[in-house]
Amino acid sequence: MKNRTSLVWLLTIILCLGATALSYGQEAVAVVSISPSPVASPPAGGTLEVNIQIRNGSGIAGYELTVEFDTSALTYVAAANATYLPAGAFAPAPRVSGNRVTLTAAAGSATTNSSGTLATVTFRVGAAKASTLSLQNVLLTSINGQNLPVTTENGQVTKSSGAAWDVNQDGTVNVSDLVLVARSLGSRAPANPRVDVNSDGQVNVSDLVLVARHLGEAPGTDTGTPPVVVTQPTPPKGMVLIPAGEFQMGRDDEDASDNEKPVHTVHLDAFYMDVYEVTNAQFKAFVDANPQWQKDNIDAKFHDGEYLDDWSGNNYPSGKANHPVVLVSWYAAMAYADWAGKRLPTEAEWEYAARGGLEGKKYPWGDTITADDANYDWHVGDPTPVGSYPPNGYGLYDMAGNVSEWCLDAYDGDFYFVSRNSRNPLSGATTIQWILNNFTSVDSFRVLRGGSWATPARYLRVAYRRFDSPADTRSDLGFRCARGTVTP
Repeated sequence: MKNRTSLVWLLTIILCLGATALSYGQEAVAVVSISPSPVASPPAGGTLEVNIQIRNGSGIAGYELTVEFDTSALTYVAAANATYLPAGAFAPAPRVSGNRVTLTAAAGSATTNSSGTLATVTFRVGAAKASTLSLQNVLLTSINGQNLPVTTENGQVTKSSGAAWDVNQDGTVNVSDLVLVARSLGSRAPANPRVDVNSDGQVNVSDLVLVARHLGEAPGTDTGTPPVVVTQPTPPKGMVLIPAGEFQMGRDDEDASDNEKPVHTVHLDAFYMDVYEVTNAQFKAFVDANPQWQKDNIDAKFHDGEYLDDWSGNNYPSGKANHPVVLVSWYAAMAYADWAGKRLPTEAEWEYAARGGLEGKKYPWGDTITADDANYDWHVGDPTPVGSYPPNGYGLYDMAGNVSEWCLDAYDGDFYFVSRNSRNPLSGATTIQWILNNFTSVDSFRVLRGGSWATPARYLRVAYRRFDSPADTRSDLGFRCARGTVTP
């Protein structure tokens, strides 16, 4: 009996040691998933946003992953790196090919977080149907470039639980549904998301109209796809779609100027933004087609005497076709944009686009800056060709540095106090169209953003605000254009 007891104890010790050895030898496996899942599809024309989540991560400094989606149900709109990796992570523009979008990001140090959000992806719903969001080719890397073990969980999009216009889901479209929508008119974040019937991000008269058209119907559990399908148009050449959303505008840390405060919530409709600053070659095409804006013909009230001073007649400097045009006044920038079928971005649009989907960061890529990130502080001593530095999360180049950029708005140092929690804020006029129609009669200071090759790093912060006379021209001042998806 004694020998048998000793044998049992010996076996127990061996098993325990073996289990311990296995546990020490087993490497943690991170799980990358799509969240929320399952998620009910919004009606056709609506927007679906999903997060790429990670849990059980350890020592991760970068990732690459592909989201595969059903193009008969969804159209890709935008994607952006999120907050899991350390601040300052570099995230190039997403690569889109057919039914796949590939996201990449890398940081200079490994994250200390075990879970969080790697990225967000936004789709436009073409058909409210069940489909799969599949994760493909997921790679997680350490600071030394080693691939880390990972497993994935795909996401599921399901049909809506009832017709969009049966707001209270009682099986019949009636006055009660109208009342629910009416009570939430003007809301952008209603407690009951079904009152946003067309899923455009706000509760308005369009939602009431959709319900009214179906009064008396008994849709039951039909998916209720609205009869009018809104498809997302292809962005104009040289532009990218900046998705509708809200963000915190301004900054209140030790680097912030008084005119950057208070930090406040701003809601913006979707719009398009030029990928690059307007170049010399593009501006030459404009002045060739519009002689009144040529160097020798421009009205004196539209410039300060140094307009296109680096040009020889109507020819830009040799070898600088792809450099940003400089020494252009706000008036000339407005005239070019009108000729191109575009406009200047509002100050809020500019900051939202410059942030590239990041929240609370100093620069378009994070909280630190080096000469590898942008052209600034005389590191180069002159403007560089557009696109010479990495883009931000929306695929926009030179949103910090190279040349400062004109905005549409009049400058108002106190504007942030009156534009809090506003939608599409605009300073100096009640509508964008008024400025477009009357820009030649404007004489108030206009907003400048972005910093330049000649300014220090703090001027390149996404929240930094400057201004100048609309007639002023400078060798470090240019512009890029924007365009609304519906209105100008």
